[in-house]
Amino acid sequence: MGIEIDLLKNYPKTNRDLSKRGSEKTEENRRIARKFDKEFFDGKRENGYGGYFYNSKFWSKVVKDFSDFYNLKDNSKILDIGCGKGFMLYDFMKLNPNFILKGIDISKYAIENSIPEIKSFLKVGNAKDLPFKDNSFDLV
Repeated sequence: MGIEIDLLKNYPKTNRDLSKRGSEKTEENRRIARKFDKEFFDGKRENGYGGYFYNSKFWSKVVKDFSDFYNLKDNSKILDIGCGKGFMLYDFMKLNPNFILKGIDISKYAIENSIPEIKSFLKVGNAKDLPFKDNSFDLV
């Protein structure tokens, strides 16, 4: 039997009732959100994030936990599938600028509006058809 490890223990927990938020969504809200464009990331809250901005409190401690647990070193290769605007990869880059980073997201809007320092590592793509060879990364 394996040991359960919570690598998200340092990810901030919300105090909001998320089930309530889901029940307040209309089919129109869901239709808009499924486009994964500006309205989803940076539009009204009822259609998605309501403004998707970088904040170090979300990933900076978590990526350190990932790095320690997986013993990542210089030149370790990391792939973030569903990277959005690249916030987690940005924190990996700050942790160790020698990591080799790649991110893929279905949203052209998210990639185009990603953090400038990380943008060159990101591309639009679908998780169902990854443009990478098997076993190309140390952490996915």
